[in-house]
Amino acid sequence: MRLETIGIVGHGAFGALLETLITRFAPHTAIKIFEPERASDNKRFFALRDAAQCDVVLIATPITDFEEVLKKLLPLAKRNTIIVDVATVKVHTCTLLRKLAKGKRYIATHPVWGPESYKKRERNISGFRIVVAEHTLPAAEFKAAAAYLGGLGFDIVEMDADTHDKRLAETLFLTHFMGQLISRAGFGRTEVDTVSYGFLMDAVESVKHDEKLFRDVFRFNPYCKSVLARIAKAEVGVRSLLENTIRDGKKKQLRIGVPGVKGSFSEEAARTYAKKNALKDISLDYLVSVENVLAKLASGEIDMGIFPIENSTGGVVLEAVHAMAKHSFKLKKMFDIDIRQNLIVKKRVTASGIKTITSHDQALRQCKTYLKKNWRGVKIKEYADTAKAAADLAAGKLPATTAVIASRAAADIYKLKILEAGIQDLKDNLTTFVVATRA
Repeated sequence: MRLETIGIVGHGAFGALLETLITRFAPHTAIKIFEPERASDNKRFFALRDAAQCDVVLIATPITDFEEVLKKLLPLAKRNTIIVDVATVKVHTCTLLRKLAKGKRYIATHPVWGPESYKKRERNISGFRIVVAEHTLPAAEFKAAAAYLGGLGFDIVEMDADTHDKRLAETLFLTHFMGQLISRAGFGRTEVDTVSYGFLMDAVESVKHDEKLFRDVFRFNPYCKSVLARIAKAEVGVRSLLENTIRDGKKKQLRIGVPGVKGSFSEEAARTYAKKNALKDISLDYLVSVENVLAKLASGEIDMGIFPIENSTGGVVLEAVHAMAKHSFKLKKMFDIDIRQNLIVKKRVTASGIKTITSHDQALRQCKTYLKKNWRGVKIKEYADTAKAAADLAAGKLPATTAVIASRAAADIYKLKILEAGIQDLKDNLTTFVVATRA
């Protein structure tokens, strides 16, 4: 098919580049541009109907406008007009094309370059890639079009839309993210730039002004969120690497992470384990939950995690089971300690002043019979951690009429009173703890 006219819908930075390329490589082809913000002069800028009647129509509008533009364009286009999508995401636009352009001729592409790349390469387009995710052209016609573009120097890559978007999230979006990050942090070129830093700044300068595209790609490409998650996880690991480097110059401490806060039974278990195994130079990280313990272990921020997995009365600790299913680690050891539960209150509170008893679900289960027998009229509530309940009671975050079930250590640390000691249902109230190290 001989192309006598090409329409361009949208005349932003990329639309203007398309005009430049068509003028350069197809100087005898008439170009009709539709740009909503420019008045029609019927010389360069035209009404949408005129642009839609061209042999080929390139949609170069922002991704957010693609659906609306397509709906307006299709009824105006000729039967044989080829609609060309050049958006940076492909699952979104291909879905719309299949839905709205049934029976129409279209090509869903992504030119993997832009005005900055064209400028930096000094107009050399050799090796510039054009991804084709989907098309409805006859095989021979598409082959001829691909051969023509290849002859100009472009590299045609066929790839399905989903694979394209996955790859794009890990390349273009990642580059834009780093570009925005570096630019907003105020880094720029200096008189002592290394070669690699110069390459980095080339990338930053290519994308830092394209904030709208950056935001649109994040909005319409679902794989971008997983890239952000990977970056966040990697940053934690890199920071840990640097912190470990600093610590390496000092006396090495074994960092042990435990769920709960100071005064928790997990702390008691960790200190018991350290004493029995002659681990003298240790530091404890109080990480509230088993999930946090295993996440910090995986990232290298702690060397060991110790947490409860089962109690002889309360049964399996579900929080631990769920966290263990999500993270990889080595099971170094399992051991038991005898848990002594205590009913703890503020200094001046008596039994008659208690309206609520709160603690971790496991502690409540270990004292179930005791509570049922002695505190029938009192409200029982679960809390995130036994020692945290004690800490919050002491800090006034819980009403003074609240009693908590926690360890003797928690009562001492937070200057609370033990109203009744050893309230667990079983005399031998054993809890099994896991010692975990990095996989």
